[in-house]
Amino acid sequence: MMEGNFETFTDPSEVENHYRERNIEIKMTPLVRGSFRYRKYTSTPAGFFFRSSEMQTPWIMERRNDSDVFLLVIPTAGRAQWTLNTTDLVCTSPYVVDYLEVRSARFSPMTRMDTIALPAEPLHQELAALSGEHSYKRLSFDPTTSFTGQDESAIRQISTALKCLLASKSGSRSSPIAVGYLRQALISIILERGQHNYRRSIDRVPDDGVPSRLRRAVEFMQAHAHQPIRLEQIAREAALSVRGLQSAFSRVKSTSPMSYLKRIRLERLRSDLCDPSVEASYTQILLKWGFSDVRRFSKYYQQSFGESPYETFFKARRRG
Repeated sequence: MMEGNFETFTDPSEVENHYRERNIEIKMTPLVRGSFRYRKYTSTPAGFFFRSSEMQTPWIMERRNDSDVFLLVIPTAGRAQWTLNTTDLVCTSPYVVDYLEVRSARFSPMTRMDTIALPAEPLHQELAALSGEHSYKRLSFDPTTSFTGQDESAIRQISTALKCLLASKSGSRSSPIAVGYLRQALISIILERGQHNYRRSIDRVPDDGVPSRLRRAVEFMQAHAHQPIRLEQIAREAALSVRGLQSAFSRVKSTSPMSYLKRIRLERLRSDLCDPSVEASYTQILLKWGFSDVRRFSKYYQQSFGESPYETFFKARRRG
């Protein structure tokens, strides 16, 4: 599906220049003589950087400058060995690397992986919202651990969904709200399930949700449902930690904050489908409210309203 969106490089200097244009200085050294081939797909939606890459030639990458990001690396084939300031790292399941700790990386032939770069500052802001306290020290992930089991499965599924949303040449299936959902899901897994120096702070966050703060959260969701909203933003508006917000919604609403927001958007979407004066197409309305998987959404809509979303759309315009 992504074949046509890949860039192919046949000269190491081309790759170095490509990254230099993006303020990343690296030195590439092929490990074999002869032809060189490196393929990658890159997308830069708001809030992070996504890259799917294939190293057909074995090579070594040396970091030459600082880039203040954390890398979520999702291996799919081959072998990548990272040399960090304190240790070496090789994993076959997803893991997080602080790019400032990277000295070099060595890739075997036919290594394939997805890499999601998350800027450090907003990631620390999400951490502060989740733990309810300011993060005075930099996040430090345990380099000897990776994400396995259900966490690994969830990360790989989210990565696949991101590729489906971001790889469209026309952008017709891209939805900022849907991409925002996936970004938030990744960050939640990384911070809540990853082994790092703030894990204990997150685990001991008290359940401090109160009805008045919950109302503020709901009002914020209703006012900004048409925009990509992060869980951390909702918590901040409600003056709660992310964990406190989640607990409050679970106790009072018997659902999660993002599920509640999804329901608000579903109601707004139905309102647009029922309104013949809305000039947007059926697909444009779905994307506007963050529903890009038409088949899955149709089933969800049918269960909620007893008819397909296209039936709602068609009947309203036939009457109009």
